[in-house]
Amino acid sequence: METIVSTQDKRSFEIRPLQIEDLPDVAQIHIQAFPDSALTKLGKEAIRLYYEWQILGPHYALNFVIFNGAVLLGFCFGGVFRGALGGFLEKNRTFLIRQVVTHPWLLTNSLFRERAQFALNRVIKRFHTAKTSVSSAPPKPANERSFGILSIAVAPQYQGSGAAQLLMEYSERVALERGFTRMGLTVHPSNGRAVRFYEKMGWKRDMKDGSWDGHMSKTIGPAKKPERMPLK
Repeated sequence: METIVSTQDKRSFEIRPLQIEDLPDVAQIHIQAFPDSALTKLGKEAIRLYYEWQILGPHYALNFVIFNGAVLLGFCFGGVFRGALGGFLEKNRTFLIRQVVTHPWLLTNSLFRERAQFALNRVIKRFHTAKTSVSSAPPKPANERSFGILSIAVAPQYQGSGAAQLLMEYSERVALERGFTRMGLTVHPSNGRAVRFYEKMGWKRDMKDGSWDGHMSKTIGPAKKPERMPLK
């Protein structure tokens, strides 16, 4: 566990790798931070299963939590994810179908449908990209790939404490140490607070044909020999 002092209020925070046993607290923070997300509408167990997949799935990931004393304030899932959403949907399809069947109001909720469609479009786009790529080509070295921020959140009562900034800075440092020179993430375009936070930290909107679908990126440093990153 690494102790870091916030430059905003001089409080000490501790960052350490995220563990399975942290997931109930992670799910609760997700609900508080993303009350309108499709995943939140599906319930706490769906959230827990989603993040469990990000830990146990075939990903190239480094996930962290941040504490103030014994209190978990927030989390960050980052790395190279293989089927972050598609794999989760496939692995837990029976549970998810049951959730929708037993909560039919979800299908009539316009916000749930809009957020679910946003997530589904990401799956389709990534599947199409993978399908059209040359499958026999060797994987790109770390410094030619993007270190993705899949999810980052801090409990609302701790927003403004500097915890989110520390998590992001820590993730950037880890990405650099492992040879990545670029980072990427996707944010819902209507989430103005998050967009402003990322832009303040140097992230840029990835425009395409004059429009923006929520993708952002950041160049984090010159190429260097990558360190070996554990496959989880």
